[in-house]
Amino acid sequence: MGRNYSRLFRLLPVFARNPVRTLFLAGPLVFGTAATAVAAVTCEPVLSFRNVREIRPPILQIAPWTWTASIVADTRFCATGSGSFEIDFIRTKENSAELQFTEKPRCRAGQFDVSIELTADKAIQESRIGFVAPCVCRDFPQIDLPSAD
Repeated sequence: MGRNYSRLFRLLPVFARNPVRTLFLAGPLVFGTAATAVAAVTCEPVLSFRNVREIRPPILQIAPWTWTASIVADTRFCATGSGSFEIDFIRTKENSAELQFTEKPRCRAGQFDVSIELTADKAIQESRIGFVAPCVCRDFPQIDLPSAD
């Protein structure tokens, strides 16, 4: 009978044979996950495109042109009035494949403009607001609710 247990013991993984080793190896994973689950609430500004314009020279030539967007930032939940974000683009070019690239401008409260310069043979097919960096949340006054007593 002892012989069967020793055979089973050899089949068990190293973790199950030594509980101290198991805690040593798995403890940081468990406690690290628990610490991440208790993260603080974060805020981020709400960004949206208001207007997108292509400003090209009047005469078609080999001259650069400008892509400009007016962006509105709603920062009422943020303690700061500025931050960073990303705009993702898909660019097309004559005789070339589409290319995705990202610009990282700074945002500020209210409306602001973002522009990039492109050569004449390139065009912006799509654009979207990508990652928006979180900001420090504004402290709102606490509202005392009447008790149910």
